[in-house]
Amino acid sequence: MRKQMCLLLSVMMAASLMTGCGSSPKQGENGGTTQAGGASAEADAGGEITLAMVGPQTGDNAEYGKSMKTAAQIAVDEWNEKGGVIGKQIKLVDFDDANSSEQAASIAEKIVGDKSISAVLGHFSSGVAMTAGEVYQEAGIALVNGSAAHMDYAKIGDCIFRNNAIYTTDANTILQIMNYLEIDKIGILNPNSDAGIAVTTAIQDMLKTYGDKYKGELVLAELYEDGTVDFTATVAKFQQAGVQAIYSSGPYSATAPFIKQYREKDKDVKFVMSAACFSQEFLELAGEDANGVVLGTSFFYESEDPAVQSFAKKYVEAYGSNPSTFAAQVYDGTYAVLKAIEAGNSAERADIVKNLAATDFQGVTGKITFDEEGNCPKQQVLLEIKDGKYVEIPGILKSQADWEAENIK
Repeated sequence: MRKQMCLLLSVMMAASLMTGCGSSPKQGENGGTTQAGGASAEADAGGEITLAMVGPQTGDNAEYGKSMKTAAQIAVDEWNEKGGVIGKQIKLVDFDDANSSEQAASIAEKIVGDKSISAVLGHFSSGVAMTAGEVYQEAGIALVNGSAAHMDYAKIGDCIFRNNAIYTTDANTILQIMNYLEIDKIGILNPNSDAGIAVTTAIQDMLKTYGDKYKGELVLAELYEDGTVDFTATVAKFQQAGVQAIYSSGPYSATAPFIKQYREKDKDVKFVMSAACFSQEFLELAGEDANGVVLGTSFFYESEDPAVQSFAKKYVEAYGSNPSTFAAQVYDGTYAVLKAIEAGNSAERADIVKNLAATDFQGVTGKITFDEEGNCPKQQVLLEIKDGKYVEIPGILKSQADWEAENIK
């Protein structure tokens, strides 16, 4: 209901030449004002439609941003090769937010002030996406994300969408994996951030509510600061607690050295990683110590689906390695925006928001449809690293809906 009301307000304001959920000028970073209006007829009047892609192109998370940009460009190129959308070619403009909330907010202000930009793709981490999302929401421009898993991200408003699993879904997936591995004592190592704390809390809540459905017990949860490279003391804590398997949602730049340092002390401990470690970069950083790592993902490039194979082939040609889950989710997110433009025969910001809410198509990461909050439910598959390669273990993971139907009477 909240989304429907905000959508109606957005359409009404578009009719008054003030597209979006906000209608007043917004204070700029340097004391000036940025008009909180959406794209006017300028977006449709020209010969092309412009989408913005924002993510880290520099810094520790640059590979994530570069991969997502590559995937979005592949989607745009596919549409342009077929004539574009509503008779116009599509242009993708990219911005580097360095995965910084401060930079993301500044970039978001630039984007909403550029009336030629019809919609936004990207931002990487949850905190950064949530900061920028507030700006987009006020201006009435759609943001479609492929990696922000924090439960509160899509609650920002009707303009905010995501094509990835949220932490409550991840928590269930992680505990299903622990059951599969027959783990009695579970450890958690997550970044000391809103996102890291949120996923830790989600797992704790899941165990508190459905503890009798899971074999394992959480015996130790640790947080680490951004930039940590020495995990010696953390490894000792986990060993003292007797953990048999450790889950981490951190980026591969942190989890790879953690795993290597742990393997020096214990070769038998199991590692359950997030989709952030589904990448060639993780395999290279962790080396032989990556073998045995398992993770859940909504996308696997070795799927027999022709659409997956086509995307993966183009991605390898463009980027030089196989696509990650985040890249695939941004690819589908780009398709969602373009299908919304096609459905409404309009690149107006308010129309895109309205038609994104009605999205329904089969993508490379599954069925793409958004619930009232803007989330896209995800079915995940289990992968294990064997001999330096990701290998699917079928039939293990159930969707959260199927798991609840089976376990909650």
